[in-house]
Amino acid sequence: MIFDMVSSEFVCSSCGCVADDRILHADSTAGTTNPSEYSDRTRTGMPESLVIHHKGLSTLIGLDDTDARGKMLEPAQKMKMQRLRTWNNRSQLNDSISRNLEKALKFLNNFGDKLYLSQAVMESAAYIYRKAALKKLAKGRSTLGLVGASLYAACRETATPKTVADVAAVCNLSSKDVMAHYKLILRELSLQMPVLHGPDYVTLIANRLDLSERTKREALRIYAMVQQNRISLGKNPRALAGAVIYLASQNCNEFLRQVEICQVADISTVSLRKRCKEIKATLEI
Repeated sequence: MIFDMVSSEFVCSSCGCVADDRILHADSTAGTTNPSEYSDRTRTGMPESLVIHHKGLSTLIGLDDTDARGKMLEPAQKMKMQRLRTWNNRSQLNDSISRNLEKALKFLNNFGDKLYLSQAVMESAAYIYRKAALKKLAKGRSTLGLVGASLYAACRETATPKTVADVAAVCNLSSKDVMAHYKLILRELSLQMPVLHGPDYVTLIANRLDLSERTKREALRIYAMVQQNRISLGKNPRALAGAVIYLASQNCNEFLRQVEICQVADISTVSLRKRCKEIKATLEI
């Protein structure tokens, strides 16, 4: 009989039969302790996270009034442990910043799940909100507005394709409120956000229109030619990206209406047609 390390089973080396009476279960060794486990840092609980208000380092006194051996505590010890539980709960939320963080980070997790944001974006948004809370920017202002602004700032910082309208719709706010809090965060925290370039808008709009990969490549090729001929100078990058996508869809024989592009890119049909005429006149597409 040999021991299979992967399945934790004893197997016959000749026929492969598994010994049912000698299966090693994980719960059978739950109460045992190996001296080498004290130096193993892989079993020290959940990792630290800025998305949780206590960063994953909270202390919790159990509700079982028993000691390490399982015996019931004496009445005096029970009262003492109950008093310790009360003060432990009070000490974790003993100031206004901690209470605000607990409330705001719950909203942050909820909105992040609805926007399908990655854990890295969530950590960045929580870090931005914590800095704003320490500067007391949340005092007298909307918590939802600051949470939405932190999410949008994190999306801009990590180049995640989310617009202000997306964040505002999830937070049940107007885009104007989110942008007002976003400008406040930029000013008070001195954040330097990367500027979105034209190819980023091309990729964003093409993904939202669910275009084929061939059309996306053609649109990026046309936009590179637009930049080489300096047509993009002083033009709205969203309008240029929409025009490039419309021309690429025509070249690839993929039916796409101008109204659909304008709704996704948040531009007018007049701007789209003007940019299309300029590109066609210069590049002769």
